[in-house]
Amino acid sequence: VNGATDGPTRSSRAGNMVQIEKSGMKGSFRQSNPHDNEREAAWRQSGFWSGRPLIEMVEKGAAAYPETRLTFSSADRPMSVGTPDLLSSSLRVAAGLNALGLERGDVIVAQIPHWAEGVQLLLASLRLGLVFVPVVHIYGPGELEFILDQTKARALVMPDRWRNIDYARRVAALGDLPALEHLIVLGDGAMPGLPARWSDLVDARHGLAPHTPGEPDDIAAINFTSGTTSAPKGVMHSQRSLEAEVRQSSVYIDRTSPGALLVTSPAGHIGGLSSSLRPFLSGENTIFLDRCDLDRALDAIHDHHAVRGICTPFHINALMESGRLPAHLSQLVVGGAGVSPTLITQADQLDIAACRSWGATEHPTVTTSLREDPLQARAFTDGLIMEGCEVRIVDEDGQPVPAGERGEIHSIGPDLFEGYLDANLNAAAFTDDGWYRTGDIGTLDDNGRVTIVDRKKDIIIRGGENISSKEVEDLLVQHSSVAEAAAVGWPDRVYGERVAAFVRLNEAGSLTLQDVVDHFRQLGVAPQKTPERIVLVDEFPRNLSGKILKPELRARISTLAAQD
Repeated sequence: VNGATDGPTRSSRAGNMVQIEKSGMKGSFRQSNPHDNEREAAWRQSGFWSGRPLIEMVEKGAAAYPETRLTFSSADRPMSVGTPDLLSSSLRVAAGLNALGLERGDVIVAQIPHWAEGVQLLLASLRLGLVFVPVVHIYGPGELEFILDQTKARALVMPDRWRNIDYARRVAALGDLPALEHLIVLGDGAMPGLPARWSDLVDARHGLAPHTPGEPDDIAAINFTSGTTSAPKGVMHSQRSLEAEVRQSSVYIDRTSPGALLVTSPAGHIGGLSSSLRPFLSGENTIFLDRCDLDRALDAIHDHHAVRGICTPFHINALMESGRLPAHLSQLVVGGAGVSPTLITQADQLDIAACRSWGATEHPTVTTSLREDPLQARAFTDGLIMEGCEVRIVDEDGQPVPAGERGEIHSIGPDLFEGYLDANLNAAAFTDDGWYRTGDIGTLDDNGRVTIVDRKKDIIIRGGENISSKEVEDLLVQHSSVAEAAAVGWPDRVYGERVAAFVRLNEAGSLTLQDVVDHFRQLGVAPQKTPERIVLVDEFPRNLSGKILKPELRARISTLAAQD
């Protein structure tokens, strides 16, 4: 979908493009034949695609696991609720949305933290066949306006205020959005115009909600990527791709120990979206944090007996450095950014099985390691390919490379997205046979384990030789004084680029450039990989998922280089 449409849309992948065609029902986006028939049949046979609307699978799961609880750890809107009650309350939300005139295929944007209301809204959207667009809370008026305009959303849901964010100011700063008809506000604070209030939305006088969930291949959600190098990209997931992701991501969580799962992914990310649905299909008690707060996370782990967690390297570092982790926490699935072997090893020393997992908003879970895997596999690879998914490693010409050799990773699977909202991006994203070009550089070993070694665009080119930024970073963090590192290219007249590194030290650490030279020499690596510039920092710039924002570091490097 690109821009406004005056009727329903239906999508089909022809070659490497996602084409949009009009169908008879307003707003019914659909991916009609994204993969070959043999793969689709296999995914159905394996149970990744049920062939039913996703809301029906949610209802079935809530009936099968009525004791499952979702706990929302929040200073503002704390709640612990069972799946049947949460599902029941979503019916009132659906009835209220229907009373506003929202119907199948309409887009609703939600800029809500991880609160129960956000999950209610998601379930209500699935029941009505709406396209749900969760937005991270850090997006300001510019990004929010871009998303509202791109999606042609008819409704926007947000709090009146949360923490230091005045949402009224965001709304006031929005430009002309003719498609936007409804602003729904959680809270009674002043807002521009005449917004609908959440309390009115869930009023029982609206009656019963209609059941118009659409088809499994309808687009159910659009997640916007963080946009670290360009404008945010809208990633379209169908009901069936979300169902497959929820079923797949339930596999890598060890269930042998009774207890809850802690989710640190923001509500606006694909991990937060899928985690909101997982308890209904897996029956696992789940704890959500509405903000990245170490003390609150530790309290939730203790109070709700969390034995497992899904987090980024940033989160696991903070948890381990706290010294307050209880003995019952036994597994942490780590993804979202470069995961160093040292991090996994340190967790292992605390009797926590840290398991690397790899995916993207476009293809959420492609590989993972498991708790029972040996430390060597968990620390130095990103795990085995998920059942139902396939991976191939190719060279610059798109030809497969031998096992163990580096190349770009292409992936395909039942949880693969259906295409970008901006269809112009699809030609570069998909191969002619429907595989996703991930842009990640990796290897595939003889045991079927994938290892991510770099991003395709995150390579330092020194004197014509490619140097992996991630490799430099992994070597740096082996130094006893280094807590975190990020390697980037330093512009150089002779070599084109030299290796530079931003470094955050441990609390009692100290480091000089000579220390780094000696460290790399002791490790026996090629001398051209040794950083020639070190910049010490107290904190790194990060996006909401904890990933270091390298464009900001590169901009700083350019400024420093100009001063030479």
